Amino acid sequence: MSRGGLAAALFLVGGAAQAATLIHAGRVIDGVSSAATTNQTVVVDAGKIVAIEPGFRAPGAGDRVIDLRQGTLLPGLFDMHVHLTSEYSKHSEIDDYKLNEADVAIDGVVYAQRTLLAGFTTVRDLGDEYRASIPLRNAINAGKVPGPRIIAAGKAIATTGGHADPTNGWARKTAPDPGPEEGVINSVEDARKAVRQRYKEGSDTIKITATGGVLSIAKNGSNPQFTEEEIRAVVATARDYGFKVAAHAHGAEGIKRAIRGGVDTIEHGTFMDDEAIKLMKEHGTF
Repeated sequence: MSRGGLAAALFLVGGAAQAATLIHAGRVIDGVSSAATTNQTVVVDAGKIVAIEPGFRAPGAGDRVIDLRQGTLLPGLFDMHVHLTSEYSKHSEIDDYKLNEADVAIDGVVYAQRTLLAGFTTVRDLGDEYRASIPLRNAINAGKVPGPRIIAAGKAIATTGGHADPTNGWARKTAPDPGPEEGVINSVEDARKAVRQRYKEGSDTIKITATGGVLSIAKNGSNPQFTEEEIRAVVATARDYGFKVAAHAHGAEGIKRAIRGGVDTIEHGTFMDDEAIKLMKEHGTF
């Protein structure tokens, strides 16, 4: 069985009221041992792996057996930067104008299942336009739809014209002036309000776009887009609510501002320099 098949099997097992589920595996990569082991039984009880035993254990009364003797099992994979409710395509730009929130949410269900079947059992979703990752997370947690565990940022936070400004590229007649509720800030006070809005909406973590990006509709993808004071305000407010902060950042100056501002992770880090690396080590930034 593929990694995705195992992930799907364990999703189904988690909701089953069985004495135990025994997975007879030809090979097991447990993430701890230096080599794969052969002919193992993975014991699942109440949705959790409770043991890995040598040989193929005979089932007891009420036990369920999944025969993967021809397969290789490994722990579910983590993807720490995804956007589950969308994918880029030749029509994705026009989709911004044609798709409603419900369309995006339903697409997210499809992409979540596809991600699970690829072997990923936990993901960190770092931004979506309609906060659809949050109800998707809730539906998965409730067992309504299959998918990985989701750590959701909801709407990413940008500055005007920044990488996560949802109105970039729009004609003036269609583009309002978005504010903190839409994830656009231009001051320390805006920064605090945007984080509190994410808390109100049910986010698990905070994402900022500290620089432009590869897919930005802008003349420069690497320029810094926040002041250091704005980043510090985001981080300080996030700490009040128990959030960690991830910073999309390509350019060296934006990376360094984000690190000094206290973010927990730098996403991408394409043009980081030696000074940025030194700062990351000093601040414990991942």
